[in-house]
Amino acid sequence: MDDTKLILEIKNGKVHLFDELIKKYYEKVYYYCYRHLENKQAAQDLTQEVFMKVIKSIENYKHYGKFENYLYVIAGNLCKDFYKKESRYILKEVEEGTSEEEISRLEDKVMIKEVLNKLSKEEREIVILRFYHDLKIKDIAKIMNSGISITKYRLKKAMKIIGENMKGGQL
Repeated sequence: MDDTKLILEIKNGKVHLFDELIKKYYEKVYYYCYRHLENKQAAQDLTQEVFMKVIKSIENYKHYGKFENYLYVIAGNLCKDFYKKESRYILKEVEEGTSEEEISRLEDKVMIKEVLNKLSKEEREIVILRFYHDLKIKDIAKIMNSGISITKYRLKKAMKIIGENMKGGQL
């Protein structure tokens, strides 16, 4: 059953069909969150939260595009909220002491984040959706609520920035 029919059936009281939606999209949403957070437990927690939000708001859902894109928008917002909360605790963790292996992993994450942080929020999101989730430009444009040409431009600009930083030995 396609997503539109499935959601219509759920709205008509067949709530047991949520299981089908969860089975279909759980892994994709999880990997989306994981790519943003690089934290398995947080990605699992946020994935569950995405589906809880969908369950609570399914009656208000309007089908304007792919349901998958709707899930990515929710997941993206939750990841942003998580980053805001997490940034308060990073310094405390480092101060408490870590092993050399943990320090090395933190350094790698910091280097990748530094390059990604050189991108605008929109460019970073486009790169993640395009290369980690293999979405098409038109789907990314819908998720980002922007036009196809601006999405292409932002991706090209992001790739130029990434390329320059890789050539400069900064990655």
